[in-house]
Amino acid sequence: MKSQVNHTIRKRFNEVIYHVARYTEILLSVGILFVIAKASVPLIYQLTHIPILDMDMDTFTQFLAQALSLVVGVEFVKMLCKHTAETMVEVLMFAIARQMVVEHQGSFETLIGVVAIATLFAVRKYLLLKSDDPSPHTDQL
Repeated sequence: MKSQVNHTIRKRFNEVIYHVARYTEILLSVGILFVIAKASVPLIYQLTHIPILDMDMDTFTQFLAQALSLVVGVEFVKMLCKHTAETMVEVLMFAIARQMVVEHQGSFETLIGVVAIATLFAVRKYLLLKSDDPSPHTDQL
């Protein structure tokens, strides 16, 4: 009898911890989205106030780095909200692509990035099952 009570208390405690962690994830997601929105303002200002014909490659590279960083941030928030393997793969693909585009790495590093993205595409197509992607309503609070 006593072990059954302990098991029930332990189970309830685990549920409370899970809900606290889930709400903390949601709060962090909202905070990250707020920072992304705030970081988007200077990016939009820069886009609207620099004449396209006057934009040099350094300015464009800086703009692209900032924009892709925001995209990776949005994908990260999606990953926090929707716990699936597919969202994880998407975050990794965007992060690797951003690194490859912005950093202008050497041939070997670029080849590694291409192989990594190709591997992630293969994983997404051949290894992720439809059952790995639950409907959005299965993970309710």
